[in-house]
Parts: sequence; C-alpha cells; structure tokens
Amino acid sequence: MPALVTPTLTDGEVTVRALRESDIPAIVAACQDPEIPRWTRVPSPYTREDAKRFLASAATEAAAGEALALAVTGDDDRLIGTVGLMELDGGGSGEIGYWTAAEARGRGITTRAVVLVRDWAHEALGLTTIEILSHRDNRPSQLVAERAGFVDTGESRTIKRMPLGRQEGYKRFVWNS
Repeated sequence: MPALVTPTLTDGEVTVRALRESDIPAIVAACQDPEIPRWTRVPSPYTREDAKRFLASAATEAAAGEALALAVTGDDDRLIGTVGLMELDGGGSGEIGYWTAAEARGRGITTRAVVLVRDWAHEALGLTTIEILSHRDNRPSQLVAERAGFVDTGESRTIKRMPLGRQEGYKRFVWNS
C-alpha cells in the first residue's frame, strides 16, 4: 500500500495531528495510568524508551501504508491522547483505536477525535467500513464508539495482537458510509 500522509484535523477545539518527539513526556505521563495498559497493548510500567519505540513503529507503519497513529490535542497543542487507524485491508475497511489521558476523559474529546479520523479516513482513503473493537468490560470506550456513530453489531471478537490473557471478549462496533 502507498505511504499514509499524516493529516492535521481539527473541529476548532480538538486537533488530531502527527506525533512528535516533543510528545514523549506527555505520552509517558499518560501511560502511567493503569487504565491505559488495562485496555490496550501499552506495557506497564511505561518508559521513555517505550514511547520512542511507539513513535518509531508509528512512522514505519505509516510509511508502509499499514496504520496511522496520531496525537490528540486540545487548544494548547499538548498531547492528551492518541487515536490510531489500523488494520487497513486495501479493500475499504479499517479499525480505529484510542486512549485518552485521565485528566482529559469525560469531556467528549475522544469522541470528537474519533469522528475527525473516521471522516478523514472515509473521504481521503475511501474507507467505507470502519470498526472499533472495545472490550466488553470497557464501557467508557463503548460510549465513545456509540457517540461517534458506530453501531454495536452484537458480535464478540478475539484480538490476537493483544497480550495473552486479554485477547477475548471484544465487542465489535461498526460505522458504514
């Protein structure tokens, strides 16, 4: 697949942009919250080296056209979360994943970031089916999916990329254009 060009997207209050090396301290600080590794592949404890590997992996995957990891920021441009587009199959479908720093939760920021990426992926990449896989016990993540216009299919999925012991029980939410 062709390389993915990282967009800068905004709704006037929330911005989704390329990850930067200057985001590393904010990534490390946010990933100390046990809720992030609980629901994602983020290791615990999370170190500066983990953040550097994350940025390097994100750049490699974007260059290969496989995935895109983006920073979510508020009006001060400080990273308060990430949103990713992955599992791009070349046939019009992909998946969105996200995490949000504890201090930014509950304000609709993640929902708005997901909508920005969803709409961009549809318009710029031609994706017609986008899914979010949220663990059955992660109600806040499910609410983000629902508020962003994704529909619970009632299906349960296994996610092999997740750590052992946390691969089962993911609810599938889908958005179709």
